Amino acid sequence: MVLEDYHTHNQMCNHAVGSIEDYIKKAIEKKLNLIGISDHFPYEYLKSSPILIEEVPYQEYSMRLNEVDIYLSTIKELKDKYKNKIQVRTAFEVDYFKSYESFLNLQLKNKLNDLDYILGSVHILHGKSKLFAIDDRRFLSMYKEFESIDKIYLEYYRKLQDMIKSKEFDFDVVSHFDLPKKYNKRAINNDLVMDEVIATLELIKKRDLTMEINTGGLRKEIKEQYPSFEIIEKIYELGIPVLLGSDAHRPKDLGYKFKKMIKLLKKIGFSELAHFNKRKRKYIEIS
Repeated sequence: MVLEDYHTHNQMCNHAVGSIEDYIKKAIEKKLNLIGISDHFPYEYLKSSPILIEEVPYQEYSMRLNEVDIYLSTIKELKDKYKNKIQVRTAFEVDYFKSYESFLNLQLKNKLNDLDYILGSVHILHGKSKLFAIDDRRFLSMYKEFESIDKIYLEYYRKLQDMIKSKEFDFDVVSHFDLPKKYNKRAINNDLVMDEVIATLELIKKRDLTMEINTGGLRKEIKEQYPSFEIIEKIYELGIPVLLGSDAHRPKDLGYKFKKMIKLLKKIGFSELAHFNKRKRKYIEIS
């Protein structure tokens, strides 16, 4: 069975443990065929924009801008060191903020040739009083600023839609597609939210993006992969390519429940997974 993990974090993001090399060694030990090093691109780029990124503890969410070159050079060295044992891919997980793409691209433009893929994500939403991170437990009280959890889901999917429609936001893979459920916060009006889900999936299909099946949710309170089985069925119906990511923040979480997830994907009807190298998508057969 070919196992490739495209979503991992390490100590450089300030909320994970283990060095990049620790993750590569563990991936080899776990007999993964490929590991993607995909740490968060610095939120620090927003400091020069009008957005008040200081309203969230962004320093705890990502590396600093002056660490980006170290990150890239470290991966390059380790790719060569372990080239006969495992495929290593270079990536960033990049958060989307509408109308601030130019601030991002100014910092990212000279790094694109080093990357094999980019994960596009939404973690931070605008509350009525300030920004908040939907996946940071410290901001759960902010949910009260919305009429219901459904409003948070709708806001989240509309921001994803803006990300997908943005011609200036360059990325390849949509990450953790139903992240607002992390703390077991399920939608109340599922039909209402699913309408927005389907609209978002149709945009993903139109832009020919890849969807991540993220097993990190199985380790969280929701005890379910991102996205749900219902959404994965819609992904299959639309013919959207998928790949696997563990969202590992500890080396031991690499490839988490991948064999279980591949069985689920096969049950739905998937026969292949997306595979990235130098921003080009190919496919590997699910065995």
